[in-house]
Amino acid sequence: MSLSQKIRNFAGKNLPFLRMRPAMEKSRIMSLRPVRHSAIEWEQNDDFTILRIPNRKDKLGKIMTLWFRMPETRAVELDELGSFVWGMCDGENTVDKIIKSVSTRYKLNRREVEMSVATYLQMLADRNFIGFFERGGKTT
Repeated sequence: MSLSQKIRNFAGKNLPFLRMRPAMEKSRIMSLRPVRHSAIEWEQNDDFTILRIPNRKDKLGKIMTLWFRMPETRAVELDELGSFVWGMCDGENTVDKIIKSVSTRYKLNRREVEMSVATYLQMLADRNFIGFFERGGKTT
């Protein structure tokens, strides 16, 4: 292990954003099934989807709502491609199936789609809009 990894691991114990994520095999990643967060309401129009994300209900969320007079939900608009991927995040489709569907529908190279969809799904997961689970029901 390199010195920089040792430092990040040591610091990651106290600073969660520095924690190293364990590496996963590509085949395992492709078999994961993304599923939408149940608290997020969404409506689909012709070319885009609007997500309605509720505010945090913990102590910090209540303080922020009082100080900044925030609405109960915030809206996020997804473009056509994002809407298509969002619609497929139902827990039935694997990451591999989503990539194949996007590649076929938009007539794009699989390699390009693979990187784009993987990055997009990771962004949705980082914002807690979706989660992943494996076929046996194990969440990641």
